[in-house]
Amino acid sequence: MTRTTRRSLLGMAGFTTAAVAVGGTGLLKANGAEADEGLSARVLDGVNSPAFSALKPFKDPLRIPPTLQPGKGVTEIDLVEARVRLHSQLPATRLWTYKGHFPGPTIEARSGHKFRVSWNNKLTGTTPVKAAWVHPEGPGPGLLPYNRPGAQGGFARPEVDRLTAWTTVHLHGGHQNAVNDGAAEYGVGPGGAQLAEYANDQRATHLFYHDHAMSVTALNVSAGLIGNYIVRDAEESRLGLPHGEYEIPLTIQDVNFDTDAQGHLTGQILYKRIIGGHDDPEPGTLPPALSTLAPFTMVNGVVWPHLDVAARAYRFRVVNVSDTRVYRLVVVDEATGKAVPGAMKLIGTDLGLLGKPKTVAEAVSLSPAERADIVIDFAAFPGKRLKLVNTIAGQTPGAALPDFAIPFPEVIQFRVGKQRHAGRHLPTTLAGSFRRLKAGDVPADATERFVVLTFDRTGAMPQLWEMQEVPGDTTPAEGIVQIEMPGGTRTLRRTGAVFEDTTTFFAAAGTWEKWHFISVGPANLPIYHPMHIHLINFQVVDRRSVDGSGMDFATGRTTKPITLGAAMPVAPEESGWKDTITVTANSLVTVAGRLARQTGKVMYHCHILSHEDEGMMRPFVIMPEAVHEIHAMTMGTNGAMGMKHGKDMRSGMKM
Repeated sequence: MTRTTRRSLLGMAGFTTAAVAVGGTGLLKANGAEADEGLSARVLDGVNSPAFSALKPFKDPLRIPPTLQPGKGVTEIDLVEARVRLHSQLPATRLWTYKGHFPGPTIEARSGHKFRVSWNNKLTGTTPVKAAWVHPEGPGPGLLPYNRPGAQGGFARPEVDRLTAWTTVHLHGGHQNAVNDGAAEYGVGPGGAQLAEYANDQRATHLFYHDHAMSVTALNVSAGLIGNYIVRDAEESRLGLPHGEYEIPLTIQDVNFDTDAQGHLTGQILYKRIIGGHDDPEPGTLPPALSTLAPFTMVNGVVWPHLDVAARAYRFRVVNVSDTRVYRLVVVDEATGKAVPGAMKLIGTDLGLLGKPKTVAEAVSLSPAERADIVIDFAAFPGKRLKLVNTIAGQTPGAALPDFAIPFPEVIQFRVGKQRHAGRHLPTTLAGSFRRLKAGDVPADATERFVVLTFDRTGAMPQLWEMQEVPGDTTPAEGIVQIEMPGGTRTLRRTGAVFEDTTTFFAAAGTWEKWHFISVGPANLPIYHPMHIHLINFQVVDRRSVDGSGMDFATGRTTKPITLGAAMPVAPEESGWKDTITVTANSLVTVAGRLARQTGKVMYHCHILSHEDEGMMRPFVIMPEAVHEIHAMTMGTNGAMGMKHGKDMRSGMKM
């Protein structure tokens, strides 16, 4: 069998949902009424046992996490074990939590007011998550086991069973110096504490905090280490948006549960991975495996909850904290089973408000770590029951049903009161300072970086290649990639592929950056990667299809240049300030923005958590501008830099 000792995955995690993410529009009802009955039976195979079907959607109310407003001094937040009931028909689930809550408390901050938090690791014992390998089933790549609860005779993972609490907290999208950023290698064991200072020097926005420990982020987040973080400012407060009890976080996450010998759900979180082949895993090795998907959906730690709402406007701060799954959210009227176009108004993206509200014609799609700030005015639906449905799990009736479709695509139900309430209309202008960036708005001296998202020599294991531009006549070799850009063909050399490789990206704080993410893969493997860069607010300035047929995975280089194709649309939920962007298969996405003023060694990575854990993460260093200039001069003097057109290709500094 294929063996590896460091990182292993087929990466078809991204592949599994991306195929429908671009164009699927149909709905798959829980009873399969809108899909071919035979196909539905195949997808639901193994989940129709009484123990499974008895878990009723919309039985339990939505849990709303408490709010925490740090003050002067140091705010203590303890990481503690708790038992939380994730569905009233399940036994209580053992979890690792922040302050005993799942999700953790929603931290509220005022823009311009920094504070300090001590994250105290008071966790004891081993992980509450059960991990297992299972063999593929069904048509290739055999994703059917993801639709079923339980390990079903899969292979236990003793290395996970022995895992104790090694944690580090990252404020995703926040501005903090590297020592406060929750670096993956800076884990803290039981009895230790991580002291972090948060600048809160951003405009009003929805961030979130989560565990980021090296190699175990996916397991620790699955165990419960997740929470929301809201920054508020005066500009937002003047808008009169729904607030208080009418502003609600919706933290969405897919989940699986273990089963007992009788097939009953035990309530224990199950982290199930499908082995990339039919060979049994060998002791001491990680087999090539698919990233994880799960059949149940939680919102705020409740499986398929309901929310009683008044017939008035509500603001929902939505974040996808799943390992892998994409959510394509549509509002559906339960009485008719049909979508309700225009029910959602999009007012913000990852890092703050848009300039104007946008009516959502159909759906809002969120990959892992992406956020959407949404207003739904229920005054138009008195007495109705609406629900959010993940339509990426189904498709147009009559079309072939994907093997990765979750059996129950429901997310949350809204039970609308009968009494209409007068409310304010959304303002026509939200963030007056917001401007939509175009390619021409990016300063000419912005540092340009290239990152190739591709596969190893087997053509199966996804990799992140950090690139440095080299002269066009460089001899073709492993790690050499050429791409035809508008200004001519660029020749790039791979300088890093795993976290442990030498750091090659250095930057000056507060300066403009332009990053090109180029995804190339086999035509039959439509993988995706939600790419997250720490310490920068960026916008998408270009998205194009690419012809990557010249990529030779066997030799690890291009045999002919990658070429750019047609422009691809940027969805409304991608049109604002972002910190995470989805890069679909065989496409180029260019993002640009200004680095924060904070400094140190931080990271960029794929936010599919299992991809991140198994190698798709690289460090980069941000320095004060004067320090960066001296550093670039030193490195140039030592001959460690490639030079072209009078520009230091590693630092991006004009010489």
